[in-house]
Amino acid sequence: MVLFVFISYLHIKWNYIRVFSSTLINVQREVNIIWKKQQFLLLFFDIVFAALSIILTYQIIPEGIIGFVDNVYLEMVVFALIVVGIFAYLDLYNYLVFLNRFRYIYRTTKGIAYIFIFYLLWMLASSSLNTQNEFSLFVLFGIFSFFMYFSRIILIPVFSLILPKKEIVIFAPEGNCEDIEKWIRYHTVSGLVIKKISDSKEEIDRYVKKGFPVIISTFTEDWQDLMDNLFYFKDKVPVFLFAPILRGIDDVDYWAYLEDIPFICFRWSGRSKTYLFVKRIIDIIGAIFALIILSPFMLIAAIGIKLTSEGPVFFIQKRVGKDGEVFNMLKFRSMLISADDKPHKEFVKVYMNGNKKKNNFKLIDDSRVTAWGKVLRKLSVDEFPQFFNILKGELSLVGPRPPVEYEVKQYSKWHKERLSVKQGGTGIWQVFGRARLPFDKSCFLDIFYAKNRSLCLDLHLLSQTPHTIVFGKGAY
Repeated sequence: MVLFVFISYLHIKWNYIRVFSSTLINVQREVNIIWKKQQFLLLFFDIVFAALSIILTYQIIPEGIIGFVDNVYLEMVVFALIVVGIFAYLDLYNYLVFLNRFRYIYRTTKGIAYIFIFYLLWMLASSSLNTQNEFSLFVLFGIFSFFMYFSRIILIPVFSLILPKKEIVIFAPEGNCEDIEKWIRYHTVSGLVIKKISDSKEEIDRYVKKGFPVIISTFTEDWQDLMDNLFYFKDKVPVFLFAPILRGIDDVDYWAYLEDIPFICFRWSGRSKTYLFVKRIIDIIGAIFALIILSPFMLIAAIGIKLTSEGPVFFIQKRVGKDGEVFNMLKFRSMLISADDKPHKEFVKVYMNGNKKKNNFKLIDDSRVTAWGKVLRKLSVDEFPQFFNILKGELSLVGPRPPVEYEVKQYSKWHKERLSVKQGGTGIWQVFGRARLPFDKSCFLDIFYAKNRSLCLDLHLLSQTPHTIVFGKGAY
């Protein structure tokens, strides 16, 4: 009876669920997402199965109240919100990520574990955990886990095979696209059908004007050539990029991987006035909140600097922001006051010319860095004063890392694309790259962010940053 009532209730609320899913999946309304139906199904089944898991748990253990006393519907809403929030955070509604089956199932498992922890914390916070309902919690997650694996291993693939296919065109400037062809044939759940393969931009353009998405399969070793081919389709249609030159940029949450080569979607988003306004509001609130929370650590950092070396607490450096505008960036001083920037200038030149063992922001084993400064850099505490730059509007919370002037002077044409947006305190390079990557690949990460910005992406990068700072991944 309860199940019947729930299905009726769900039918009435169908339009509201569709609106909610559309907003979550597609923050930028102008973006044409190829797998919108599949992504909607992922979200819809999660909401349905989250609610159904609560109902079945109540049916199996009616005396084991899980959370809100005698209010199964409110319980369903809370649990569904936790599920959707955690899965959205892990980018599990990105169908491109879904196509990496083993990686996706692993992330689903991690998501279920996070949901269990968050739900347990909610129960403790609401004082609803007692000896009566401890067992019901495990029953709930046993049922929920079964539904999640069932939907992702069987249900979604079956529906994807039933849904209408999406025709795409492949632009192969060197005439080589065998890997992509094999991938599309093997991944039938992708729902993609090849309409045309060509090495001519003009021929592909005829299909682009009709709205066909494009896959670029290029084996060029020239970064400028790669970016010229990519930006030829800018703002026209979504573009998927497959290029072996990107090999080595591993474990980016928003990408699929063919073997070890990234398969990347460019959506050309993040320029709407609404997005930029909301982003600025988040910057202001986030900076104020961070300065309040981090003030004890900043005080400790300042005291440590004064006790361990001569000179001022802060270091002011000229950095290049959006569209080449120069501003004064504030940092905690981590070097000796007598430090010369000539070693770093030479270092940047060598690094940008292809020394993959170098990092253009922090020298490894730099004798100019104080002992206390090494600690600050390892934990990225030296960056904390930049929240003042964010308040002033010179930086954003999320964006490409602001370069020094002498670095920009050595930029190639395509490198300057990373300056097309406001630079940030944290970003995709800081989370997924840092010192691990050579300069060109680090720059590509920043350009990917600049052309695919959204509130969801910003919030996800912000949430990943503390983990990166705490464990010091790639920091020196």
